[in-house]
Amino acid sequence: MEKINYFPFTQIQIRKCIHKDILTLIMLVLGTACPQLSRAQSFASTSIQKSSRIDLNKLTKKADSGDIQAQVQLGFAYQIGEGVDRNIDEAIRWYRMAANSGNSAAQNNLGYLYQTGPEKIKNLEEAGKWFMRGAVDGNSESQLNLGLLYLRGEGMKQSFADALYWIQRAADAVDPRAMATLGYLYSIGYGVPKNPGKAFELAQKAARKNDPSGQALLGTLYAIGMGVSKDAVQAVSWYRKAAEAGDAAAQYGLGTMYEVGQGVQRDTHQASRLYRIAGENGSMEAQAVLGQIYEFGQGAEVDYKEAAKWYRLAAEQGNVISATRLGAMLFGGEGIERSTTEAVKWWTWAAVRGNSEAQCSLGQMYWKGSGVPRDLAKAYSWFSLAGKTNDVSRQLSEISSEMSSEEMANVY
Repeated sequence: MEKINYFPFTQIQIRKCIHKDILTLIMLVLGTACPQLSRAQSFASTSIQKSSRIDLNKLTKKADSGDIQAQVQLGFAYQIGEGVDRNIDEAIRWYRMAANSGNSAAQNNLGYLYQTGPEKIKNLEEAGKWFMRGAVDGNSESQLNLGLLYLRGEGMKQSFADALYWIQRAADAVDPRAMATLGYLYSIGYGVPKNPGKAFELAQKAARKNDPSGQALLGTLYAIGMGVSKDAVQAVSWYRKAAEAGDAAAQYGLGTMYEVGQGVQRDTHQASRLYRIAGENGSMEAQAVLGQIYEFGQGAEVDYKEAAKWYRLAAEQGNVISATRLGAMLFGGEGIERSTTEAVKWWTWAAVRGNSEAQCSLGQMYWKGSGVPRDLAKAYSWFSLAGKTNDVSRQLSEISSEMSSEEMANVY
């Protein structure tokens, strides 16, 4: 099989793409541009201890007798598996009893389970219904969650006006996650006019209430000097607070500071350690960087299996560059099992999202018939798309010289 010149980025180019703007990559993330903003859950007012069945039986009897708070506590116990085996169906049953009695915490948690639960339970329209009931009753977590659904257009028609209304109501109720979310929106101008000063003010308020997402945002604003004078030491300080609380975005942000030596002494090993922690906690950006670290041996031994693992995790969360690199690794089969089918799948996914490297790679595959049936029309089409950002005039000229007028008519 002919070797494909799939126009790989240099390591520096990849790093620039992966690290692009620190604000975009380190922060709370949302919608299709970024994976997610934090959802909020209401916690039971009395903690459930891992305890004897006698305690659980007492709680169940109280709940059965109509004690709303016991119903909420029991729902929470089944949701997280405290003092009882985890059972989402039972959690929903008990939350629903309390929710139908007007308990806003139960309404919010019921919506949360419908939004985040397994496929057999997940129902965004149902989630929106319960969030709305909780929001109208004044539950700030429900107001934030409802606002996020409007922001993304999940389970309801997207509406920035409605999103801002509900998130603002939650922020006015001094909900720190809502303040951090609103601060993030003002920092990038998403659904609202960009306002760095307001973003900083809201992030500072959330951070001072020990909200990790607010601390992470504040760290980013200090790191890039948005709404405040640039201060790497302050950035590191706030990142560290949020990272120690388990915030993956902050762990990634702190890792970048160690990598470039801003606010701390440069330490690539510490950076890699933080990237791994962040990646294990779900940070797409950290997963993408870990893929590169292991593929190219940057601060670690080359390990293609580890690289493919991290690239795949990042790609599954929507990272286009990771999908492209994963495609290249699968096509080349170096250190991992070769699969042209998987390579085409990931390259196509990245290509339709505008990645020129993936577009060129697909164009080359279809041109030469490497791993796919030869198709000059498809090859010409992919190279034409890549030509918006790459010089592919030679490839287009050579392919067109091999095509008949009928084949050229099929170009799309």
